[in-house]
Amino acid sequence: MISRPATLFVLAFLAVALFWPLGLVVGRGIEYGLSAVLADPYLRGRLGWSLAFGAGSSLLVALFAVPLVYLLRYRFPGRDALVALSMVPFVLPTLVVATGLLAWAGPRGLLGLDLSETPWILFWGSLLYNLGMTLRLVLGVLGGSGRLVEAARTLGAGSWRSFWRVELPLAAGALAAGAGLTFVYSFSSFGLPLILGGPRYATLEVEIYRALLQRLAFGEAAALILLQTAVLALVSLGYLYAQRRLAVRAAAPAPPPRLGGAGGWAAFALVAGFFALLYAPLWALVLRSFWGPEGFTLAGWAALARPQASYFAPTAAHAIYNTLRFTLLALLVAAPLGFAYAYGVWKGARTLDLLGFLPLLVSPVSLAVGYLLAYPGLRASLVLLVMAYALIAYPLFARTVLAAMRRLPPGLAEAARTLGAGPWRVLGRVELPLLRPALGAAAALAAAVTIGEFGATLVLARPEWATLTVAIYERLGKPGIVNYQEAMALSVVLGLLAGGVFWGLGRGGEVG
Repeated sequence: MISRPATLFVLAFLAVALFWPLGLVVGRGIEYGLSAVLADPYLRGRLGWSLAFGAGSSLLVALFAVPLVYLLRYRFPGRDALVALSMVPFVLPTLVVATGLLAWAGPRGLLGLDLSETPWILFWGSLLYNLGMTLRLVLGVLGGSGRLVEAARTLGAGSWRSFWRVELPLAAGALAAGAGLTFVYSFSSFGLPLILGGPRYATLEVEIYRALLQRLAFGEAAALILLQTAVLALVSLGYLYAQRRLAVRAAAPAPPPRLGGAGGWAAFALVAGFFALLYAPLWALVLRSFWGPEGFTLAGWAALARPQASYFAPTAAHAIYNTLRFTLLALLVAAPLGFAYAYGVWKGARTLDLLGFLPLLVSPVSLAVGYLLAYPGLRASLVLLVMAYALIAYPLFARTVLAAMRRLPPGLAEAARTLGAGPWRVLGRVELPLLRPALGAAAALAAAVTIGEFGATLVLARPEWATLTVAIYERLGKPGIVNYQEAMALSVVLGLLAGGVFWGLGRGGEVG
């Protein structure tokens, strides 16, 4: 059986890359004591704000998702393009969104209103990031409710009543899933609060980074990681429980009902206008990279070609090279690992399915702290950085491939075995060719996430390993309008690179 070696391969990697480092962090955190962390009023405030940011972001996403889903459940001109557009920020690196928000509503922002170091700019970023994911989950469930809606309409229910009484209850599980994932991502957010939040609105993740890098307080950082992981574990258990309780068995996806005429164009105008406003930071980022205090300028883009100012200030070309190099190395590890995980779960490895969910609960900064504790002799090598990248990327690769595996007709493999093909030949000659589009989509998603990874890179990377995300952060920390515009230009490059890789690898596949 192929599933057994695949399972052992994944478990061996998790033991080295997750369980041992995380175990050391937990041990150090217990030794330091959670009481010492909770006794500090400032750290209690970071915990309170992280909880408020996660809960507020979940509520905000749910409130905006419901009216958007009401409109997007119809088919109207431009509807499919708007649904695809809603997922664009989810594959953009965090620093691209953060610098976009700075360009739009920062001290030098085009809006003319400085929202930096306020909660509103952070909630804007969280909504921009997570709304598309929730819409995709809910619309996927509503696609199978066509017959129930038709029955409700036959019994006299209007459009709004059938949505409120039939479709929305069916989508409650998907809405809860989107809200739960939004809480997890927002509670453990790093890039947005680090760049935009200031000391008052720093999350636990930012405080972990500061405790480690600024004060060298490993014990305090470990205790904060233990506290953060405990909260994420409780929320994730609640999310899984709610998903099971609210899940419904829907029929096969059906085309959405058509909304023609003036109503269709009105729906398009409402949804497109909302996304135009929500995505204003992304348009502002591009414009701000070409616009200075005196008008149009190419100073930021010209600065990309200047030589390295110091050992700690990488050139743009070197940062791009490092970004692509590390992404390729991570993909060479994450792809076989993710495929082995998906194959083992597909063949019935329930324990592996549960354990494979754990990397999503551990933040990149926390993971990097665990690596520094577990493998001090490897701090000067790329092994730790690539291992962190692979651990972050493989669950996304695996989930995309697993969804495709579950759609394969079971009779094909059985027919091949009846004709004498062994398990390896069935895999190579029957299953892999059918999975090729999904493998491309999985690689695209994993690569896009890895290109924009920031937290683990900031902790583990040496100056000569600086990626685009580190180069952007370094430019933002320097005074002067040229450094600011260079950070904007680098963010545009990073966004185009992530989007280009995602589009190029994912053509012909479907990212679930």
